[in-house]
Amino acid sequence: MAKNFLFCFILIFLFQGSVLAQRSKKEVNQLQLFDLFESKKEREIKSRDTISVKPYKLYFTILPFVGYNPAMGFAAGFTMNPAIYLGDIATTPISTFAVNATITSKSQFLINVRSNIFSNGAQLIFQGDWRLYFYSQPTYGLGSNLTGMDTSTFIIHTGDLGYSVSQMAYPMKFDYIRFHETVNRRVVGRFYLGAGYQLDYHFDIRDEKLDLTLKPAQLTPHYLYSIENGFNPNQYIQSGVVLSMLYDTRDNSIRPTRGLYAKLVPRVNLTWLGSDKNSVTLFSEFRSYVGLSRRNPAHLIAFWYQGCFLLDGKVPYLDLPAIGWDTYNRTGRGYVQGRIRGVNMIYGEVEYRFPISPYTRILSGILFINTSTSDDPRNNIHLFESLAPGFGFGLRVMFNKKIHSNLTIDMGFGMNGSKGLFLNLTETF
Repeated sequence: MAKNFLFCFILIFLFQGSVLAQRSKKEVNQLQLFDLFESKKEREIKSRDTISVKPYKLYFTILPFVGYNPAMGFAAGFTMNPAIYLGDIATTPISTFAVNATITSKSQFLINVRSNIFSNGAQLIFQGDWRLYFYSQPTYGLGSNLTGMDTSTFIIHTGDLGYSVSQMAYPMKFDYIRFHETVNRRVVGRFYLGAGYQLDYHFDIRDEKLDLTLKPAQLTPHYLYSIENGFNPNQYIQSGVVLSMLYDTRDNSIRPTRGLYAKLVPRVNLTWLGSDKNSVTLFSEFRSYVGLSRRNPAHLIAFWYQGCFLLDGKVPYLDLPAIGWDTYNRTGRGYVQGRIRGVNMIYGEVEYRFPISPYTRILSGILFINTSTSDDPRNNIHLFESLAPGFGFGLRVMFNKKIHSNLTIDMGFGMNGSKGLFLNLTETF
């Protein structure tokens, strides 16, 4: 496992020469969706003007939605992406937030607040992921060796509203509190060191296929894992401290067109901080953006890797790494959230981004392919023993040219008939 994340950091230095260009905050010939409702003359004037932004001014995009799936009933909510420069625009990257709220007809409620905040001059980076869920979601056991047909999958909004009628689904209900917050300080160049605190608390867990009154009892993967590893199957807590090593040279975190992003985060969960068990985990991530056109920087190939590893101790079932449960719920397009889960997990994706309307730059498209591998030590299933690939295509519509925020509409396909429609604001990664 150490070789996997070490390889990612070697890539940083191989590609470093491609990101030395000075960042620019102005772009020519960029229009947004709402400009189409203006007169032709006004659009022509805007297409010749440069785009300027101001420090300490809040820019935001909002996407309301309504939807339905059998597990959650009718759902309504919104996703909003405020953004602001908290200092000199020449030296301070844009600070971004992702705020999502959903309520359903089956008394479910979800609210997420994710943040990536740069202080003036980018001396400090604050990264947060706060959630409160009263939630329903099936689980599917551990490992990436998928079995059973996924006859339908609908993904709405951030991925949290996914539903699948897979033959392997184990319906569950649970409440969940997540509080992750890390402060990173610049050490040299764009390299940061940081520390933080992370809390994951699952409670009122109801495993709907579990029936201990039958003979023999009807057991579920969640119950078996919890009992065998010493966790209360009705609730559990992970509470720990993290260290952070971060390298970020992206030109824009909302819609990157060049640069690198690399992150290494060991987490130590401790019983004296409230954790049910002591454990040590390691999260690693790498992203790279390779331009294909000097005239249009939005024409590029993007690479993404994530690796989550258990180094010591035990972690509760619902806290094990799973697709769609990353900070922004973006991994695993083509599958429902949580469809692939393991004690350890590695995820990789390649995305080709290309312009569709080169004059206005309002429309662009993407093609993507990804794969996941996860393990299940109990059943002797190892990493890379099986892969769960996904692929698909999507459309991008420029919503807010000031902060480069797109409406993203993606159709993804996976194995065994799995498929999904993914709607969101900002790029997947």
